[in-house]
This record gives sequence, structure tokens and C-alpha cells, in this order.
Amino acid sequence: MNHLTTSHAIVWCLIASLHAQSYPYPNDAEMSGAKAGEVILKPGTLQGYAADFGTLVVPENRGKKDSRLIRLPVLRMRSRREHPLEPIFTLEGGPGGTNIKPDYVRDWLLENHDVVMVGYRGVDGSVSLKCPEINIALKTMADPLSQAGLKELGAVMTRAAKRLQDEGIDLPEYDIINVVDDLEAARKALGYSRINLSGASYGGAVAYTYCIRYPQSLHRNLMGEPAFPWDMGVAEPGDIDKNLERLNTLWKQNPDCLKRSKDIVRTIRSVLKTLPQSWQQIRIDPGRVKFCTFLSLYNRNTANQALDAFVAAENGDYSGLAFMAVYWGQIVDWFNWGDLVAKTYCTQTVENRDYEAEMDPPSSIIGSPLSKLGWGALKYSDWPRKPLPLAYRTPQETDVETLLVWAVRGDEAEPARKEARYFKRGQVVLIKDMGHMDVGSLQPQAAHHLEKRFFLEGVADASLYQSITEQARDFVPRPSFQELAKQMLSPK
Repeated sequence: MNHLTTSHAIVWCLIASLHAQSYPYPNDAEMSGAKAGEVILKPGTLQGYAADFGTLVVPENRGKKDSRLIRLPVLRMRSRREHPLEPIFTLEGGPGGTNIKPDYVRDWLLENHDVVMVGYRGVDGSVSLKCPEINIALKTMADPLSQAGLKELGAVMTRAAKRLQDEGIDLPEYDIINVVDDLEAARKALGYSRINLSGASYGGAVAYTYCIRYPQSLHRNLMGEPAFPWDMGVAEPGDIDKNLERLNTLWKQNPDCLKRSKDIVRTIRSVLKTLPQSWQQIRIDPGRVKFCTFLSLYNRNTANQALDAFVAAENGDYSGLAFMAVYWGQIVDWFNWGDLVAKTYCTQTVENRDYEAEMDPPSSIIGSPLSKLGWGALKYSDWPRKPLPLAYRTPQETDVETLLVWAVRGDEAEPARKEARYFKRGQVVLIKDMGHMDVGSLQPQAAHHLEKRFFLEGVADASLYQSITEQARDFVPRPSFQELAKQMLSPK
């Protein structure tokens, strides 16, 4: 399970051309004459492991006989075991990020399995849905979560979609179904009878869809903090409020925290109401601050950093929130926005919801910024989309042997168990008091052990996870956003 944290400088949107510069992928001459369903491989090495660097050829539109062909990178790291067990296809989070990560070597899996990465169409390979006009708009508009911001974003998305279509890209075909069909084409081309899947976040939605579409091709399936095609990109404001109130309860149990703020939720509300327009020529708008606050909840340290920044702001120091506003620009550039939009909108979660209003109710602490930005802009955009068939947008049962791993905020396990009921051969592991991105990164050895044993033996062994008692939460940021702001503004 690979989860990335927002506290590091991460580049999610590496395109295949970057890989081609550094690794021995087949060149155009070597790909000449390759047909749909074929993969051309070149041997090499990667961090001491034998590896195959390949390019898979698939139709852009599988429903058209004369569809053009597109190319996707494939990276296979070979197990050191003489006769490896079923290979593990890894599915990264997103959407809007690459599925080819050669620097992340899963050596604990390579003991017994080949590990295979197949590029996500729209991000990796010969066609990219990158929309620099969306990146620019999100970084320059006054407030991305205001109605004016959503309208501007919707208009820019419409123009970006037209540009991509004018370039000959069949936008509705960049959906989850085709991603799964690309993976199945790679399985066949590589000669595997059955494979394992390891998917995190959005990768879980891909894995679930694979289970429904090609169960006969799968051996085991692991889903960490999974999204599903029936709730893509939707985090209910009430659930976010519950998480913040849970953190508030823990905050009040720490005497040192109480000296800084008697009620951290009240602090957040107060600061957002009195937020200045700028700090040292840095524009601070509530939309950017809310968005960065929401993402900070994905792991423990960034949550500590954000809460600490609100306390500092309440005491007149807005530098931490200014840092968040500046960091927004980096967050924007993590994503291939065309791919994010295409993969999200194909799920057409609920057509008759007013996401702009429902994702930001007046009584909510910060609303649901990501859902408001993504789904709220849809009503102002003409982005072309082809909804997934209903069978993939509504829960279906599967017999594929599956391990579901969730971070549980507090004692709220019921939502996880509700999703788990659709996996007839499913096992569930609940990791307490962790954020969305903590499951694989906060205690990596425990996560590796869990993953290794499941694929090797079908056992859900979470024994190496050390209990993180909620009472021990100190909320100390390492470092604080205020410290990072000083570094950012210091003379070079």
C-alpha cells in the first residue's frame, strides 16, 4: 500500500516521456507495426532487480473498429524467486496521477511475485489530458470555491475539453472501464493466467471494477482506503465535520493544547470569518485555506500543521495560513486535471444533486472543498462524458478474495463494514486514528507485512501495527507552517 503525504514535495503527474528519457522503453522504430493488444518489452535493471520496460498498444475507443491506437508504458519488476507466484499489478491513487513509479520498489513483494505497473491512459503514454489552462486558472482566480470561481473553472474546463477534442482525443473513452480493459490487455499480453491487484484510494475503484468485470482473471485483491465508482470524489461535509469534532475532543484532552486554544473548531470558525485578504502581499482567500485544511486531514502531521496555523492566526500570525495559500499552487500542479475530471465525471455519482450548495452548507466547519470544487464546477461546464454502465456505478457483489484496509477516524467503523458486505470473500482490517494517507506510510513495516502475507497466504495479519492511542496525540507540528513560511520568505 503506497500512500503519499501532502507534507512532501511530490510530483504525481510524471508523463511517460519522462520515463522514456531515463529508462530503456521501446522507441518508435521498435514499436513500428505493433498491433492492438501487443506489448513490446525491453530488458533492463532497476535498483538491482531484473526489469522489463514495455509499451502496450490498445485502442482508444474499443467500440469503434477504426479507432486509433494509443500506447501505454508497462514496467515489470521481476521477482528473485525462481518460480514466482501470481504477479501483483499495482494501482495508484488519483485520479490525475501516474501509475508508473519506478522509484518505489516493493522489495517485500518481489521476494515472491513479479510487480507490474501499467500506465493509466490519459496520464501515462502517448496521450495526455493535461490542461495547463485549468492549472493557471486555479492558481490565479480570486477564490476557487466561490460561485465566481466555480463558474470561471467550468468555462475553462469547457475550453480545455474543446482543445483536447480538436487535437483528436476521444475524451469520453478516458474512463475507469477502459483503464480496467487496458490492465486486462496487459495481463494477456504478458502471459499471466491470473494476477493479484493492490490498489489504494482511486486505485481501489479501479480494482473493484476489475473484480466485477474480469473476476476470472484475479487471484487476490487488496484495497487500501478504497474509493468506489459510486462515490468518486464525494466526501460529505457532515463526515468532515465529525472528523474535525473528533480532533477537537482529542485537542481538549491535552493540557498543552488547551493553553493555546480552548476549542480548536471554534478557532477555525473564527479565523475563517475574520480572514484578511492578504498577508505580506500574499493573497489569502477562504477557498484555498479550506481546501488545504481538508487535504491536511489526510495524515496526522499535516493535520497538526494546519490546526497549529489556525491557532497562530487567531493570535495575529497569519504566516501559516499564507503558506497554505502559496502551497495551493503546488497542490494544483500535482494533478493532470483533464484526467482527474474525465475519470471522476464518468461515474456521474448523482445527477440531481446541487453539489455547489450541498458541499458547503452554512453550518459546516469547512464544508467539503474537494467535492465542491470538482462536482460543483460540473454544472458550469460542458465537459463531454459517457457515464459508466449502471452495473459499475451501483454496488455489486464479488467472489474475488479481497482484503480491505481502512483508516478509521475514532470508532466509526460502520461505513467501512457497509462497503465490505459486497465482498463475499472479503477480510477487513481497520486501523484506528489514522488519516487517508497514513495507512501505508505511518507504520510502513506493518503495512508491508500485512500486504506480503495476504498475497502469499491469504491471511490478514495486522499484528505489527502498533496501537496509536488517541490520548497520546500531542498535535505538535513538525515543522510548523509558520516556520516553513519564514523559510519561504527569507532572502536567498
